[in-house]
Amino acid sequence: MTSERIATHAQSGRNVALLKASLAASVCFFASPAVHAQEVVAEPADTATTEEVTTSGGVEDIVVTAQKRSESLQKVPIAISALGTEALETRGFDSLSSLTKLAPSIQLSNFGPIAYVTLRGIGNENSTAGGDPGVAFHFDGIYIGRPVGTLFSAFDTERVEILRGPQGTLYGRNATGGSVNYITKKPSSDFEGNVDVTVGNYDMWRLRGALNIPVADGLSTRFVAFREKRDGFTHNSVAGGTEANDADNYGFRGHILIEPTANFSALLSGTFIHSGGVGSQPELRTPYPGSTTGQNLAGPPIPGTNNYLVNGVPLVNDLRPFHEGKDIAEFQRNELLLFSANLEWDLGPVTAKSITGYVKPTFRTRQDADFSPKNLGSLNLSERAKQLSQEVQLLSNASATAPFTWILGAYYFHEKGSRESSYRGSRYDVIANANNRPYGFVFGGNITSESYAAFGQATVRPTDNLSLTGGLRYTHDEKRGNNYGFQFAPPAYDGPVAGSWQRVTYRIAADYQFTPDILAYASYSTGYKSGGVNQAINSLVTNAVYDPEYVKAIEVGLKSQLFDRRLQVNTSLYRNKYDNLQFQIFGPFGPQAFNAEGATVQGIELEIQAAPTDWLHLDASGAYTDATFDAQVVQGVQLGGNRVQRTPEWTVNLGASADFSLGSLGDGRLRADYSYTSSIFYTAFNRDTAFPTPAGSDLAPRYNNVDLRLFYYSPDKRWTGEIFATNIFNTAQVGNLFRGIGFTDVPGGGGPEVVSYKPPRMYGVRVAFAF
Repeated sequence: MTSERIATHAQSGRNVALLKASLAASVCFFASPAVHAQEVVAEPADTATTEEVTTSGGVEDIVVTAQKRSESLQKVPIAISALGTEALETRGFDSLSSLTKLAPSIQLSNFGPIAYVTLRGIGNENSTAGGDPGVAFHFDGIYIGRPVGTLFSAFDTERVEILRGPQGTLYGRNATGGSVNYITKKPSSDFEGNVDVTVGNYDMWRLRGALNIPVADGLSTRFVAFREKRDGFTHNSVAGGTEANDADNYGFRGHILIEPTANFSALLSGTFIHSGGVGSQPELRTPYPGSTTGQNLAGPPIPGTNNYLVNGVPLVNDLRPFHEGKDIAEFQRNELLLFSANLEWDLGPVTAKSITGYVKPTFRTRQDADFSPKNLGSLNLSERAKQLSQEVQLLSNASATAPFTWILGAYYFHEKGSRESSYRGSRYDVIANANNRPYGFVFGGNITSESYAAFGQATVRPTDNLSLTGGLRYTHDEKRGNNYGFQFAPPAYDGPVAGSWQRVTYRIAADYQFTPDILAYASYSTGYKSGGVNQAINSLVTNAVYDPEYVKAIEVGLKSQLFDRRLQVNTSLYRNKYDNLQFQIFGPFGPQAFNAEGATVQGIELEIQAAPTDWLHLDASGAYTDATFDAQVVQGVQLGGNRVQRTPEWTVNLGASADFSLGSLGDGRLRADYSYTSSIFYTAFNRDTAFPTPAGSDLAPRYNNVDLRLFYYSPDKRWTGEIFATNIFNTAQVGNLFRGIGFTDVPGGGGPEVVSYKPPRMYGVRVAFAF
């Protein structure tokens, strides 16, 4: 199945008190040293320094903090993709969604305000406030618990690290698939800054700027701001109707770095990001009425409010991607507020570290529930959350080649969240008025989550070349709250829900340095993802609380730099066995997460970088993933042999950069990127039958993507110009697919096939100035 072409137009005081108490406790902890400083060779765990070192004439060496301390990427016995500032800029990185094209085994997309991140087949499978992601996301070391918190424009980025496979020891809960670590640039001792302006098709414009100010000795700051707007690239045939997939975003970030002594630092940070406009909104990819069971819309048959007839004539929808006819004004209002304090004290033989975070993600969105010019109802989603986290670490300061290195830590996480989904307008209002209810169909709830953990990891080196690593983590999770709902007719439901779980996870690994440039490793690790709560409409749901997800993983890998570091080849082979694998469907009572009895995910990954000459750089990555469910029956369907949802079998990324001289005018660079993603099933049922066969389809076809960029650099490197074109062949690329909440997603049937697409062909010009 090939990609089709698309048209060009296509509460609180308590949390604040907790935050203050954590900050005060952190300061007190560091203000009372128990160990006298001694002189040793230190390996700094600081992430505020530049983490990118370029080897002259070869492949750059990147320093990462994947193991909570600074280490060369090539010396860490974990499958990691890491991209530094230059690599990210050359590839046009401006949001996390582009990571799909930059690293193997990762899929990242969104459906409205909800982000879905999948690594090695594991990701976010409960999109309500009662669930958690399977891939942990860390913003400057702060864990972001809600998936809306990962949707933002990225700028002034120092590094992105993608840790593949379970990270149950150092990163803990909800990292059964891996972790994505986003690291921003921190203050330095130099006065400098940069600004860039971008314009493009769909009336796109963007302004970004960063300013680094050294205020005094031991005090420096860095401030970042951006503003962007773009018309929607989805054509709405309804006159005056909103056009989806636009951009109306702005954000600010500030860092204050305080270094009163040579061995103590405090980094205080704040971030605010707002995403407005219409935003990403789904389309219907099947003819009206959309439901493959042949019914129109669920609920009482109120004349004229649950069919697609206008004056007795059926409506016909345009099935081309980025074409729709919606009469309801759609919108999104997504915000992320984050404050953090990172305190670090070098005590000589050890470094003590405290990381405190307060995060407040919110979203509110409205979607046209019938996807038509007729007003049959709207879906309104809202979520609010506040989270407080505190981590304390104690790390040895021995050098990377020392016989023994270790880290100990403790972690606490508290989150209060609420989520509501309601249908309004048309017959929903009629039903609400008749039953003296605010909404004719609504479900939601309030959830409080608490988690605490203690962890440790140590590495011993019996010889100069052999290293043995062991790690252990204990985690305790609790969720408590209430669910409420009303579905067309009494009775309404409002009741408590709660669950608690605990788990010990561990990791053992061995690595051997055959030469200074060749490292082989093998590891066995376990992971754990917290159980959760289905925010149900009524008490008929039997799985209001679902179980945790567990994984046992074996991995072997090889990291090498050859030919005087002109060639770098990293590969990994893995097998992950999952028990109680969590997955989600849209059932009669809304989105519900279930536990599969088991699944096996295994595969191979390859990453290559080559610098055959000083002016030519080549890179490639690819992954083959065999992800299948074990034999089991769920909702009356045998899942055995079905592919795990959201997981393509093959992904391939190829890139090349060629530098050239423009003489006295400066230098240039041409960059080309190609990516391929094979077909993806978006539910565990693996349905693939053409409409209007009752089962319908949740399969997205394979697609290819090509991006081109041409750069200009002035002789003094202060000015940069860029001309870019992405998805230059204008192919339709499914970003997400749901069987919608047709209240009929049951065996033999399904709700409407609702789809969102990745951007069509985009092009533009960027001009940047650094000072």
